[in-house]
Amino acid sequence: MSSFNDPAFIEWLSTLAISIGVSLIIAGGLAAWSGRLLGLAPEHKLWAFIVGFAFLCSLSTVPMSEHGTWIDTLYLAMIPLLIIFIYFLPTAAAINGHHPNFNSIFIMNLFFGWTIAGWVVAFFWALRRPGLIESADFRVTPFGAVPQNRPRDQSR
Repeated sequence: MSSFNDPAFIEWLSTLAISIGVSLIIAGGLAAWSGRLLGLAPEHKLWAFIVGFAFLCSLSTVPMSEHGTWIDTLYLAMIPLLIIFIYFLPTAAAINGHHPNFNSIFIMNLFFGWTIAGWVVAFFWALRRPGLIESADFRVTPFGAVPQNRPRDQSR
């Protein structure tokens, strides 16, 4: 592959693009279908999508290593797994941190994570804790709703 006009490079690139596209479609369908069938929570559907996408991308590397040994195939299949799990690290942080906007973080990570700036913004958004909600009667803390004013002593 000495040039971008090389037919072998174009064939490899088109195979890669088709594999990623098909993996995205199948992983999305499997996550939606299994989520509906099993009644999964939205965060578990996202985990199903991420793991399914990583697994399908690693399977798409098998034809690339058909002339190598089994250890070459194993090493080549690990590369997409590592890349995809690092790519979706902001989404994983948002899900595990029980962030209320984990769906939005996932969308940002999915579409803009390929830019370094989009990935960093999604990661810091996932790590940032939302502020406390306050109203006249109560305020929400990490331990639940707490009355703003202490109740008066009824015994007097």
